[in-house]
Formats: sequence, C-alpha cells, structure tokens
Amino acid sequence: MKYLLKTQLIAIVVSLSWIIYLVVLAFLDQPDRALRYINTFVFGLAILLAILYFVLARYLLGRNWSSLLLVLISYFLLYKPIVQGLLLKVTNESYGSIIKFLSISTGTVHVLAVIIGMGFGILFTRPER
Repeated sequence: MKYLLKTQLIAIVVSLSWIIYLVVLAFLDQPDRALRYINTFVFGLAILLAILYFVLARYLLGRNWSSLLLVLISYFLLYKPIVQGLLLKVTNESYGSIIKFLSISTGTVHVLAVIIGMGFGILFTRPER
C-alpha cells in the first residue's frame, strides 16, 4: 500500500510540474519576451525536470521498474487530463490556446524527460539488502 501511495504521489508531482512547465513556457512565448529563445527554455526546463524526476525516483521509489509503469499510466490516464483541464478553465481564451499549442508541441520532450529521469533514478539506485 505504501508503494502505491508513493507512485501516486510522484504521478501527481509529475502532473503539477508539467503544468508549471506549460505556464512558464506560455509566459515566455509572448512576442515581446524571449520568443527567439523558446527552444532553449523548452529543453532547459526539461533537463531540470529530468533531474527532479531522477531525485524523486531514486529516493522514493527505489529499484523497482514496475513503479515507472504505474507512474506513467496514472499520469497519462488520470492526472494529466484533470490538471490540464483545470488550468484551461482558469486561463482566458488566448492564453489557453497558447497552453494547448505548447502542450501538443512540447509533450514529447516532457515525456522523454520523465522516462529518462525516472529510468536513470531507478537504474542508479542501490539494491536494498
């Protein structure tokens, strides 16, 4: 039971960090801000999130590969649609369209950051004795 709670906690953290990632990118995507540096911000934030996921997986999940599947399945099927829908309800229409576009265009980068960060976190955890 403790194991399932830890995986769900990490799935919630992943979905909240995805929303923060989208909000920061939508803020920077304005024409008068850092538009020409947006690719740098996309990959830079993805690297920071991968490091966060590495630390979370290493210290909370341990060396159990099935936890990666539990986190990803609950993230994709439950938490991401709910949290992203709430964000789109809170924002106005123009800002919401930017968030939808960024969600589609940077979703693959975020999923790779999750898989790489958590995969390496699980891989580099010492086996329990």
